[in-house]
Amino acid sequence: MSREASILLTLRDQYSPRLQQLRSANADLGREFETLRQRAQAYETRLSGLIQQQGRLQVELADAKRALKEAEKAYRDTGSAADAEALTRAAERYESLRTVLRETTDASRDAQNALRELENQADRLARQESGNPNPDPDTTGGSSGGILRALGQAGAWNLLGDAASQWANTLVGSAFGSDAGSLFSSALAGAGSGAAIGSMIAPGIGTAIGAALGGLVGLAGGAAQTYENQDEAFKEYYQQLYEQGQSAAEESLTSGSATASQRELDQIAFNRLLGDGVGTTYLSDLRSLAAETPMEYSDLTGMSRALATGFGDSPERMLQLMEAIGDAGSAVGVTAQDMTMMAQAMSRMQGSGKASLEYLNILQERGVNVIGMLADAYGKTQGEIYDMISKGKIKGGDAVDIIQAGMESMYGGAMETMAQTFEGLTSTLEDTMTEIDAARGNSYNETRKYGLQAEQKAYDGALGDAISELNRISGNNTAYMENLSEQYTREALEAVLLGEDTSRGLFTDDQLQALQDMRGEFVQASADYENGSYEAGITMDNLRRQAEALGTAAYESSEAYLMVHEGELDLIESIRGLAASFDGWRAEYDLQQAFTKGLAGAVMSAFGSDGEGNQIRKNNAYRYATGLGRVPYNDFPALLHEDERVLTAAEARSYNRGGGAGGVTISGNTFVVRQESDIDAIASSLLVKIKQAGLAGAYG
Repeated sequence: MSREASILLTLRDQYSPRLQQLRSANADLGREFETLRQRAQAYETRLSGLIQQQGRLQVELADAKRALKEAEKAYRDTGSAADAEALTRAAERYESLRTVLRETTDASRDAQNALRELENQADRLARQESGNPNPDPDTTGGSSGGILRALGQAGAWNLLGDAASQWANTLVGSAFGSDAGSLFSSALAGAGSGAAIGSMIAPGIGTAIGAALGGLVGLAGGAAQTYENQDEAFKEYYQQLYEQGQSAAEESLTSGSATASQRELDQIAFNRLLGDGVGTTYLSDLRSLAAETPMEYSDLTGMSRALATGFGDSPERMLQLMEAIGDAGSAVGVTAQDMTMMAQAMSRMQGSGKASLEYLNILQERGVNVIGMLADAYGKTQGEIYDMISKGKIKGGDAVDIIQAGMESMYGGAMETMAQTFEGLTSTLEDTMTEIDAARGNSYNETRKYGLQAEQKAYDGALGDAISELNRISGNNTAYMENLSEQYTREALEAVLLGEDTSRGLFTDDQLQALQDMRGEFVQASADYENGSYEAGITMDNLRRQAEALGTAAYESSEAYLMVHEGELDLIESIRGLAASFDGWRAEYDLQQAFTKGLAGAVMSAFGSDGEGNQIRKNNAYRYATGLGRVPYNDFPALLHEDERVLTAAEARSYNRGGGAGGVTISGNTFVVRQESDIDAIASSLLVKIKQAGLAGAYG
């Protein structure tokens, strides 16, 4: 943009004065030259406006591009409808600005073409005056043509550079990526602009030199743009990493706190169901069962509540029954809710002492053949079992024992098998992560209780009473101001529409006079409307709106409103003063600034001083006071310590093979060999110690 502007502004500076000289030198053709000069001035004015507009559009387009990127990121993060709408608006604005900029550029080129046509006309006039059909551009008669021709050549070079850069951006970008395309196209555009400038100074050699210099400048500009793109991507990347960590921590705390809270309630409930302390131990066993099986902890607590009514005196039996039901349910493929209903049925049989068909059908209908189990246990047919059930000959406790044994025999180990499936592994991993989050949540909850207790104590006492009184006053004030606002509007409407008097002191004399004038107009308009004037109806509606506006303006000019307004201003000023007197605002500022630092900031922060003015690498430089078995790659960074040793690759290989100057002598030790395997164990242990000592440089 700046290169194009420089050429066009040169045209504005040189074109009109030269036409004036031509007009003076050619009096007979003065009128034609005057026309050309006026037209040139018009095009120059248009070009100047277009140049300024292009500059503004370039800035707005850059802002719109950044806004579009931010909107895209926000939509990727949330996927919300509001962010989708914001993304659509940002994309529409960006495309609209691109269209306007393209149209402005086209208009600028049209103006340049018009000026080149003026050049041709000036050449023709000069040839008519001199009688030379092909005047020398360096002679007096053709000087105007020389200047304009130079400008025309400059414009041609500039247009050629623009076209070449556009094709380069498309083709090279398609082959090697957008950054490569931008870099190459910037170089070509710069070369075109440089050639344009050089052709105006010294055609030929000047064109070549200008093209070379312009290409270098364009290449530098393209490199800067490429770096900016990389820098923006880097900043966005590490900010996402930071935000992911923050979000993960917040989600972990929220989930863990909820889990810990529920477990606290579970502990209270199960201690009441099973006995003080027994419930705590039982829940611990339940968490272990959840971690080892595909079943969720919440599902197991639901089953446990169902079993507790019949087996609450034996937590060990409850765990056995849950495992049996879990194996059976996993084998036949029922849900956790189905398993809970199966547990309820067995608990009811145990508690009632009856093995009714109603209870047995709950298991039978879910694929567990309890009738067959009972038939096998009693040596009866299934028909005979149904007859025994109907006559109440099977006790509930006996049925439960038989069904439990049958489940263990037929389906034992099913949960373990299910635990190795994808779904089972997913469930087990979720249980593990729940335990991890619960550790954070439990710690948070236990510590947070002290703060909640302090809050409750404070707000239950004098502090709560004082704030309640202030809230009462605040609510009264708000209602008073709303009532006053409505009163101003209401009485203004009554004065204009009904001709009623207003409250004393509510409106000023000027406001009352305005209301009276509006009342008179309203009465007249009403009469006109009754006589068939539709225009009068419009006047009546306008007067109503004026009355409402006057009421609002009068309210916002009242002493009460201005007092509230002044109070708000005082509050803002007080808060601003307090904020300035402390450093709390700097934390947010520092955080914002941290995210504006890109690749250059990372490079700078990677180095520090060693205390003697020398730069040393900090980031990715690790301390290895206990030794390092192997340098993993070339240029590996490390901070070394006094008396440590760095070996060459050849020396390291020698030491790894047990070599090195002087060898190793083991003395002063007593080794007890009780069996043959002790020899290998002692040798292996010594080898490890020798290698560690060699790597640390303890010998040699």
